[in-house]
Amino acid sequence: MPRPEYVGKPGPTPYTGSEVQDAETIEKMRVAGRIARRAMDEAAKHIAPGVTTDELDRVAHEYMVDHGAYPSTLGYRGFPKSLCTSVNEVICHGIPDSTVLRDGD
Repeated sequence: MPRPEYVGKPGPTPYTGSEVQDAETIEKMRVAGRIARRAMDEAAKHIAPGVTTDELDRVAHEYMVDHGAYPSTLGYRGFPKSLCTSVNEVICHGIPDSTVLRDGD
């Protein structure tokens, strides 16, 4: 599976302005969006006390790869995981790890 151009680089290519996409590209974007939504739905099925955020990442990662998609966060500016898992006081971009979810998280 090809990796995005930003993997292994300090950042993406600088933004140069809007791009108009053709119908084929727009359809590919829709397919990618559906895969991402379904990967999140699959991970959500596993959210429960006792599950680690690493396990949620594994579930989402496997779903995306099994459906021909590259997890866009993986490798973006060095981000090491396929999912962001922000629990409780973590506002955004939480990195999945051995954190065990508790009731109420």
